[in-house]
Amino acid sequence: MGYLENNLSAGEVVVYKTKLHWFLFAQPLILLLLGWWLYGTETAVIHYGGIFLLFIGVVSLIQRIMVKIGSVYAVTNKRVILKTGVVSRKALDMVLAKCEGLHIKQSVWGRIFEFGTITVTTGGATSSYPFVADPLRFKKEINEQIG
Repeated sequence: MGYLENNLSAGEVVVYKTKLHWFLFAQPLILLLLGWWLYGTETAVIHYGGIFLLFIGVVSLIQRIMVKIGSVYAVTNKRVILKTGVVSRKALDMVLAKCEGLHIKQSVWGRIFEFGTITVTTGGATSSYPFVADPLRFKKEINEQIG
């Protein structure tokens, strides 16, 4: 059982669950492709630049895979659960009645590919969660549960 199932209270049901969007991997893949292309050149400086980009791309890809594995974004009939991290954890469990602010930010790429950043405000604390798939539906599900 995962984080979500272990933290549901009695009578609590998951209404909507979303994941991180695949666009999370765009930056590492671009770094890897550019690094691979530069690695194949004969000029020493550019060749070593390619090795450096390959290294940064691999590190970034591993980090983002860990973020993808450790992320849970769910709306239940009682609260909103937002959790990221495998080794270290950032979690926000917000009772629906205490939901003060939910801000959705989408770039042009986010609008095209349907992902965005969710920013939650509760009691003066602000937490942001980027690359959430279909953030407008996530917000709609929260609003429907609030009533």
